[in-house]
Order: sequence, then structure tokens, then C-alpha cells
Amino acid sequence: MISNKPSYIANFNLTFGKNDQPMLSEFESIILPAFTQENPESKNIKLNKNSPTFFFEEVRVTNVKGEYVLAGLIVKSTKLEVKSRIIDGKLTRTNLEYPTDPYSYFIINLKNHRMVLVKNQNGSPTLKNFASTASLLLKNFIRTENEYRNEDNKLPYSNLNVVAIPFKGKIFDELKKAKKINQIQLKFYPLNGDIIDNETVDDLTESLNKLGSKTGHVQFNSPDNDENVGTLIEDTKGLLKPTVRVTYENGSKATLKDDSFTEVVYIPVSESESFYENIDNISGKVINKPEFSDTSEENKSIYERAYSKIENIYNRLFKNI
Repeated sequence: MISNKPSYIANFNLTFGKNDQPMLSEFESIILPAFTQENPESKNIKLNKNSPTFFFEEVRVTNVKGEYVLAGLIVKSTKLEVKSRIIDGKLTRTNLEYPTDPYSYFIINLKNHRMVLVKNQNGSPTLKNFASTASLLLKNFIRTENEYRNEDNKLPYSNLNVVAIPFKGKIFDELKKAKKINQIQLKFYPLNGDIIDNETVDDLTESLNKLGSKTGHVQFNSPDNDENVGTLIEDTKGLLKPTVRVTYENGSKATLKDDSFTEVVYIPVSESESFYENIDNISGKVINKPEFSDTSEENKSIYERAYSKIENIYNRLFKNI
């Protein structure tokens, strides 16, 4: 049986250390071993005391139309509570719990660090769950590894920002619903070989560079040009994290973040094929989408320098899976 699954495209912006080394510089030493480790104590992540347990499964490097991607599953291990049921035609209180482990597929394009997350069912891990889990996983892995390393051989710290890619149509649909835009905030973070192709945003980034600052945010209050607001958000392309506070006609207020401006794209996924077959099918569906394939010249250069190393990893570990 084939059913359409909701998918979300985002920027998996990962850098390492004080010099903001690009993601692929530590692919073999940090990313791959962190995502493929088998030790339950290390791989199982709780985002807070009362949260379900999240972990990555079936992670591998695969080749899609000549491009290498990192793909796998993020699993949420939890319990389904059943507090009531219709029994013999009558609503009856119950106190039942059933273990459940819904999952989502994820695919990270190693050429430009764009990613797609595909939810398998209701309750599957979200893009936000993925971002928080991956960030903690990397930090925990680095900390544990560094306990056994000499001072001059320690792994660099990680800085991960997963930001949904804005779609033009969705941006303007959301802004049209609002009576008033109260505030726009753009959050900056170190980029992984990307260049922001927008004069306004580029000027703001240059100001950070002049001050020697890597992170920060800029805020605009009460803008009244919806068209230019929409264009600004579109031009961020997941390289900045936007937050827009609005007021609606009925007086209610809302805060719109990056995932408010992204399209849900439905991808057909088979319920009968293996995880690996579905990962390959999903990869083939998104590899040519502009939001997933858009690549800066610097990212191309970084990828080309790392290509032979990634190819060796693929041939050695994953080619015959």
C-alpha cells in the first residue's frame, strides 16, 4: 500500500569549533559515528525529564543520482494512553498503556546540507524534535569522546541550527491573514559555506563581521509594507531564523516562526517496502526540488574537496546494504 506522507524541507546548518569549520570537515570523526552508534546509553535522547525517548536508527550514507546523502530514521519511543473506550455500546473509563515507536524518515543532502523530514504517521517526530535530538546527540558524543582524548586531540564543539526553508506562496498566505505585523526579528548564526544573496540581510551580516560577532539578531517594529516583509523572509532561504509577531482581525495575537512559512510537501511512501528502499525513493523525489538542491559555490567547493572521502566511506560501509 502506498500513502502520501507529509514532508518538510529545512537547512541543516552545522559548524564546528571557534573557526566555524563546515559540516563535512568532521563528517567521519563526529557526524557519522554519532548518528550510527549502537550504545543505548549514548544514542537514546530525552529532551527533558518528562519527554519521550528519541533515537536515530538505520542511518547510512547513500548515493542518489550521483549525490551523496546521509539518511535514516528518527524514532520516538513512547506510550499510548487509553483512558476510555466504548465497551458493549457504553463509554467506559480505562487505564491502559501501549508502547509505540512512531518514526520519521530524514535525508540530509551532503552537497548543500539541505534536509527533508518525512513523517510516517500522526505522532511521528517533527522537525523541531529532529533538531533538538540531533543537537544533543552531537554534543553528548563530542563530550564523551573528549574524555578519552589528549588536550591537543580533542574534538571541536558543534553548533547546529535546523531552520525550515520558507516558500514564497506560504509566506504571503500567512501574512495576508494578519491585520497588522507588530514585529520582525531575524536571528543570525554561523553559516556552513553559504552566502546570503540579499542586499539588506548582507549589510546586516557585514555589521556582525565588523564587530567580530558570530551570532545576534535584528528587529524591525511595526512594518507596514507586507510585500517587502514577505520578500525579506523569502530571501533568508533558511540561512537566518525569522520570527514574526502579528495581530489578527479578531484582536488575537500570534508568533510565526520559520516552520510557519514552509510548505508541507506530500511524498508517496510504500508501507510494504523496506526502510532503505523508501529512503531511496524519497531521496529520488526530492533531489531535484530547488529548495533541496540549491547550492552555493562555496558549498560545491567544500563538497568536492570531501567527495573522495565520502565515496570511500560509502564503498566501505554502505554500498552493499
